[in-house]
Amino acid sequence: MEPKKTPIQNILKQNTTNMIFYEDSFVKTAFFTKEISNWEIPIFYFDFDLQYTGFVRAGRTPTPKNLTLFYCQENGSFREDLKSVIEKISNTKSLVIIDSLNGFFNLLEGRKDIGRLINSFLMLLVSSAKHTKSTVMVGILSRLNDENKPILYNTGRRVIENAQFAKIQLTGSGNNTLVETLNSGERSTHSKNLE
Repeated sequence: MEPKKTPIQNILKQNTTNMIFYEDSFVKTAFFTKEISNWEIPIFYFDFDLQYTGFVRAGRTPTPKNLTLFYCQENGSFREDLKSVIEKISNTKSLVIIDSLNGFFNLLEGRKDIGRLINSFLMLLVSSAKHTKSTVMVGILSRLNDENKPILYNTGRRVIENAQFAKIQLTGSGNNTLVETLNSGERSTHSKNLE
């Protein structure tokens, strides 16, 4: 029997790509941890900021059997890992988590045309995910600029804009997370207990 889905789970599963904006990395990690337990399909987790990996290695966060964790560092395996995941998600409905876009930029810092390179990687993932109705979640440590548009917190780079992407803002409040959908015309708020 499939567990009852919350409104936020319905939003995540309806959209191929979900941009998860946050200002507190602990709230983001708690959100991803809670959401992962609701998915029975294969999960591929690219951990660029290594926070989730740290919690797993410390024994504070359980690792589900359907989760493959990639702790991404400059060790040369990233391209092979990405190639393998693209191949798998093009054949099997899956969940891909990019944690976080900021860490992805940090990993590739100094490379020529870094923005285009990262956008290309993300578009490859999204294109492959569409074939199997897979879901991609991208965590983004962000703030709003003067034009009220989200930008990467540490660099000020603009966040990829696409009308097809669901935009979700996480805000922590005690043991609860306020989950707000930001897409135009669909603004709604949900509260999740993270314990």
